[in-house]
Amino acid sequence: MSEYPRKRSMVLLLAFVTLAATEGRAHGQFRMFQPSSGAMSRPSFLTSGIGMSPVAALGTPGGAGAFTMPFGAPNTGNALTSSAYGGGASPYSSGYGTPSSGYSGDPVADEIKAQGQLLVNQQQAYSIREKVRADRIDNKRKAFDEYLYEKERTPTAEEERQRLMQGRLSRARNNPPQSEIWSGTALNELQAGLRKTVDKPTSDMSTLANILDEDTLKHINITSGRGDGNAGLLKTGGKLPWPDGLMDNQYKEERERISSQVADAVKQAELNHQVDSGTIRQLTQDTDALAKKLRKQVGDMAPGGFIEASAFLNSLTSSITILKQRDVGNYFSGKYDLKAKNVQELVKYMSDKGLQFTKALPGDESAYLSLYQSMANYDTALRAVALP
Repeated sequence: MSEYPRKRSMVLLLAFVTLAATEGRAHGQFRMFQPSSGAMSRPSFLTSGIGMSPVAALGTPGGAGAFTMPFGAPNTGNALTSSAYGGGASPYSSGYGTPSSGYSGDPVADEIKAQGQLLVNQQQAYSIREKVRADRIDNKRKAFDEYLYEKERTPTAEEERQRLMQGRLSRARNNPPQSEIWSGTALNELQAGLRKTVDKPTSDMSTLANILDEDTLKHINITSGRGDGNAGLLKTGGKLPWPDGLMDNQYKEERERISSQVADAVKQAELNHQVDSGTIRQLTQDTDALAKKLRKQVGDMAPGGFIEASAFLNSLTSSITILKQRDVGNYFSGKYDLKAKNVQELVKYMSDKGLQFTKALPGDESAYLSLYQSMANYDTALRAVALP
């Protein structure tokens, strides 16, 4: 029998015994039980109330544990099956069902079982956490291995630059479009490829006959690489070769003013190695005004004439860019004049001066094609000698 039903039975038993002992002392109490009134006697009442005589219960070895209680037989392990709650129902039974199917009814056993389950759950949680940690470390290792793999096979910036340079050189060597030759792009790529071979002797090569014509070099335009300027229009001392589309009287005022300003700027560059900023500003304004007037007349001009006039004004704008540079005097003092007998000397000269080819002006196209062919033949001969 559990502690709670046992204690309750003892309390009830003592209450009935005390009531029986003190009945005669309390005046006027329990008169309904007097024999004269026909009521139930004290022994009968106590016997009917608790199932046996309290005196017999007290005299029985084992005390109150020997009589029958209203809550069921003692020491049966199921003290609450027969009780005052009726029908053998447990006081813990209700319409809500049992509290938990995992409980046995013994608080101590249930607490031990709960503690054990808690430890099991904790160990499972620790195991899952360690597995997650191990998976995280494994993922980091895999990510690092992937990074090393990609880094090993990814070209560096220098390798990518060399690859692009080699691609452009290969394009320049294999019959590039004429537009790339006239713009100077193909010539610059060949020059960059030949720059490493300028110090090699050529006495045993068949390219000695690859002599450059002096007149051809006069039509090759160069720049110091400090901008996109082109001094081609200024080679004749400022005498501009105006196209037919700009020879109409409506452009006469701008044309004469620009011609005068260009001649003055060239003289300043030759004498002072610089051009006054006021001259450059006025020249720029007049050129822009002439270009604006030309665009208004586009509907009244032949397409070919308009294209030629627009190209001339673009070249004039590039010449003004040259006039702004600090080394503008070198273009008119002869320092940047191309003086070479063959391709090897030309490449060495331009490498030493830091010069590059720039685009051809109208009338320079044939000179550019001739120079390209000479440089391409020289490059092919060098590569043939280098082969084992």
